[in-house]
Amino acid sequence: MLAAGINACGHSVQVVHMDPIAFSVTRTPDGIRVDTLDAEVLFKEAASDYDDRRHDDAIRKFGHILEHFPDSPYARPARFNRGMALLAVQRPAAAAQDFRAYLATAPEDPDRSDALLRLGEALLDAGEWEPARDALARRLMAGPMTRAQEVETRARLARALRMLERFEESRVQVERVMTLHDRNATSPDMAGNYFVAMAAFEGAAVWHDLFRQIRFILPTDRMEKDLTDKATLFLKAQAEYLRAIRLRNVYWGVQAGLRVGRMYEEFYDAIMTAQTPPEFSHDELRVYVDDLKSKARPLVAKAVSAYERNLATARMYGAREEWFGDMAARLERLRRILDEDP
Repeated sequence: MLAAGINACGHSVQVVHMDPIAFSVTRTPDGIRVDTLDAEVLFKEAASDYDDRRHDDAIRKFGHILEHFPDSPYARPARFNRGMALLAVQRPAAAAQDFRAYLATAPEDPDRSDALLRLGEALLDAGEWEPARDALARRLMAGPMTRAQEVETRARLARALRMLERFEESRVQVERVMTLHDRNATSPDMAGNYFVAMAAFEGAAVWHDLFRQIRFILPTDRMEKDLTDKATLFLKAQAEYLRAIRLRNVYWGVQAGLRVGRMYEEFYDAIMTAQTPPEFSHDELRVYVDDLKSKARPLVAKAVSAYERNLATARMYGAREEWFGDMAARLERLRRILDEDP
């Protein structure tokens, strides 16, 4: 305890008892940070930091609560909130650890359902497909959901299932989301909805993944069947990517447009790397390859057109440059192909 004596002009001495105050000093990339080690103060400050998007500060302060006050009533919500802040700074593996710990220590907590969804999100972002599928499936079974929660959970589950190559199950989740959207199409929360567009994108990506798996391999009759199958999957994927674009979510519209261009590019590459008959002479092989190029060249031109159109439209609607990934390098490669083989 700290004690202070005050002599007030001959009056009696007043003694004020104060609890000791501890501080934590942390070196951060932005400089030295001094935090008061009081659970209530830390929680209020961390919550304010989170609301103001100062996520690193929120993570540090929630962490102090968990380290120094693990038995306080603030510890449990601090665990959940630190997980949310870790998600915001793209540290999903660490976020998943917090959500798992939260669920383990609070199995009957009213926020358990939300923790399951956030655990699924974190695991999905960390590339842990099977644990993500498990968490999201548990969320679906955990109890009542709002329409927004159901759309988000099913969209994320569709992605986890697709990444596990459980394509039919993924498509089931996609169609359930699209049914919810179609039944409530005039509702304001459906306009440009991020997770509806994500589900539509995942539905297209299922066909795209199957399209990628087909390689043109001899004998000729098999190659002809593969070409038909690949073209069919191409058209299915393209139609659903276009559906994702029509849902008017800028981020997923950009991603879908990029995928359309990539499919043309991949179709071209598949044709140009197709097996060639081993009995061909050198001259016959040259004629064969030239014929393949003449058939594949329109695919390159369409890929360039798709990339350029998507780029212009997306920028017009405020898309961020980082959303375009390696599109600039892909465009350069395709333009070079067109220039070299006019």
